[in-house]
Amino acid sequence: MADSRNLVLAFVRTHATEAARVLESLPTQDASAMFAAIPPDSGAAAMAAMLPPAAARVLTGMPEHNASALLNATSHQSAVAILRHVPATMRARLLAGMPPAAALAAQMLLGFPDDTVGAWMDSSVVAVPASFDVQAALAHLRTAPDSELDHLFVVDAEQHLHGRIGLHALLRADERAMLSGLIRPVATTLSVMMPIASARTSSLWDRSQALPVIDRDKRLIGVLRRVTLAQALRSRNRGATEAPGTGSVAGALAGSYWEIVSGLSTASLGLLPAVKRVQPEEP
Repeated sequence: MADSRNLVLAFVRTHATEAARVLESLPTQDASAMFAAIPPDSGAAAMAAMLPPAAARVLTGMPEHNASALLNATSHQSAVAILRHVPATMRARLLAGMPPAAALAAQMLLGFPDDTVGAWMDSSVVAVPASFDVQAALAHLRTAPDSELDHLFVVDAEQHLHGRIGLHALLRADERAMLSGLIRPVATTLSVMMPIASARTSSLWDRSQALPVIDRDKRLIGVLRRVTLAQALRSRNRGATEAPGTGSVAGALAGSYWEIVSGLSTASLGLLPAVKRVQPEEP
C-alpha cells in the first residue's frame, strides 16, 4: 500500500497537467479521496491545472480542513478561480482560513468578473516610490515577497505608474543615486477590466514575463503574468467545450500518452485508500 501511495505522489508531482485530466474524468467522490490522501503541496499543481468548476466540486467533497490546506497551497489566481465555483458559505469559511494578506488579495480578485484581467492578475506587485534612492529600493526588495520579475515598478504617492527599472540596472547603480534617473517608460499597460481574451494580443508578450495592470485612475494595482494568461485562456477554451466527467480510471487512461504511463497511474490511483466523502456543512 505504501508503494502505491508513492506511485500516486510521483505521478501527480511529475505529471500534474495529465493527472488533472484524469481527475476531471472521475466521479467527484473518487477525485476528492485522491486529494485528501496526499499532502497538499503535492496535489496543488494538479488542482490548479483542473477546470475551476471541477476543482471546486472536488474541494466541496473533501473534509474542510483538507480543502483549506489544499487551497492555501495553490497560487492566488488559481485559488480565486476555484473559489468562484464554491458555495458561498463554504467560500467564506475557506477565505477565513487563509493568511490575512492572501485572504485580502483573494477577496479583491473575486470582485472582478472572471473573464477580465483583474480576476487573474497578481496583486503582490513590487513597486517603490519615485522619491526613493537606490539603497532604499534595494532594502525594500529584500523585504518584499518573492518575485519572478526582472524589474520593479516606480509609482508616485497615489500609486500612479511612472515607469520601471531593470534589476540589473538597479544593482549596478550608485546606492546614493535617485531612482528618477534610472526610470524607463513602460511600453504598455493592461486595464483591470480588459477582457482576458484581449490581453493576449499584445506583442510585448514575446519579450515580457509580466505586464502591469492599472485601474481606471491609472494606478498600478498588479501584474498579469504570461504563464497566468496562458492558464486563463486554456481554462476558458476548455470550459466552453467540456462537461463534468463521469468516467472511470480505466477510461480516463486511454490514449497514446497513457499507454506509456498507464502501469504507473492505474496501479497508484486504483490502490488509493478509500476516503469517506464529506459534504459541505450547512450554514
